[in-house]
Amino acid sequence: MRDSVVVLKFGSSVLRTRGDLPSAVHEIYRWYRDGHRVIAVVSAIGNATDLLLASARDFAADLEPYTLAELLATGERASAALLGIALDRVGVRARVVDPRDIGLLALGTVLDSEPVGVDRDRLKSLLTEFPVLVVPGFFGFDEKKRLHLLGRGGSDLTAAFLASAVGATRCRLIKDLWLHDINVAA
Repeated sequence: MRDSVVVLKFGSSVLRTRGDLPSAVHEIYRWYRDGHRVIAVVSAIGNATDLLLASARDFAADLEPYTLAELLATGERASAALLGIALDRVGVRARVVDPRDIGLLALGTVLDSEPVGVDRDRLKSLLTEFPVLVVPGFFGFDEKKRLHLLGRGGSDLTAAFLASAVGATRCRLIKDLWLHDINVAA
């Protein structure tokens, strides 16, 4: 296994349904087979976030931000868990990692924060133990361990931030049938 790390971000336009998970597994396996360690960052599948938001608004128009953030993050969490299961099914050792487990610190308003820190040692330790990490994008936690959303494009931001934190050789944003490579060696 090489020391190089590749970050692959799968957006909801690529993960339109659970049926699209095998394509994500194939892309991850391609990099893993080539000897890279992989951090896969996922968005919620399809329109899960919109459906969760609509469900919340069925109860109240004025939503408490921390409660809403917890609800909306379930879409990314479910996506990450399903991808982890799909990877396990084909024999790829992967670990689903909650942003809290790697100390992904996000500051700002509850529904529109930005990542400002991560426990690099913990992240690198997990990458030593597991060749593939699956991380739900779109959220992190403040100093009091309260969930904060990263706002629109939050999963892209998660991927770029983690790529920079681990010195990834490549960060690929896979969405809208387009591939966006981000140069992380700044």
